[in-house]
Amino acid sequence: MKSTRMFLIVFCCCLASLEMGCSIFTPKKDVSRFYTFCGYDPLEKVSDSSSLRRVIINIIVGEIPSYADCPYIVTVSTNDRLILSEVDRWAEPLQDACTRALTNKLSELMYDYAMVIPSAYTKGNVFLCDYLISIGFSDFIYNEAEKKVILECTWSLVDFATKNQILVCRYAKSIPSSNSNYENVVVTMKLALYELAQDIATKVDQFYLDLENRENSCETKKGEKRLTAKMTKQNENRRIGKNESVEIFHQDSW
Repeated sequence: MKSTRMFLIVFCCCLASLEMGCSIFTPKKDVSRFYTFCGYDPLEKVSDSSSLRRVIINIIVGEIPSYADCPYIVTVSTNDRLILSEVDRWAEPLQDACTRALTNKLSELMYDYAMVIPSAYTKGNVFLCDYLISIGFSDFIYNEAEKKVILECTWSLVDFATKNQILVCRYAKSIPSSNSNYENVVVTMKLALYELAQDIATKVDQFYLDLENRENSCETKKGEKRLTAKMTKQNENRRIGKNESVEIFHQDSW
């Protein structure tokens, strides 16, 4: 009787332990949320009319702050304290997300004269282009205390053939974002990248316009020189012809 009772007690304890163990080791539901800067593929958009492009530009995002180079979305709170979200994450490296977002916007802004290609599409390949736009971020984060996204970077326009820097510009921008939820933070960060793309496009447009004006001016000067030489030659021929006729007249008069 005692042995039966003891067996039942041990059996019940085993069942309880087994049930507790199952509840502990049962996989928890993954509640992670993944974000990126979505947009169209620029190669698909310009594929039908790429023959109209006169300039090919390659976008390279070379530097991302170390604190942001991680899967977790990072924000900054008071006293310069960083906060890493355990739930809200980037769906891809932030460097790739920034490259694609900037390429998409620049493709739209420079559509009339340039085909913009992200460096992600040229990795491992020898890719020839006319210019490189290299961007290095020194700060790109949402500040919870000031309720705004801060973007600071330096970008340069480089001639691919000569490797000479044509433009070097410093850019800093802060965009308010009253709602601090991560979905809104990502949208505001994307907007900050679009503002950067607008600044780049404006300056590159001006450079390209100045370049065309210089080329047209050179062609005009060459045309003027050719016209002047032609007119000089014609005047010389007319002068020689006139002198020959005078000499013939004098010989006939004798």
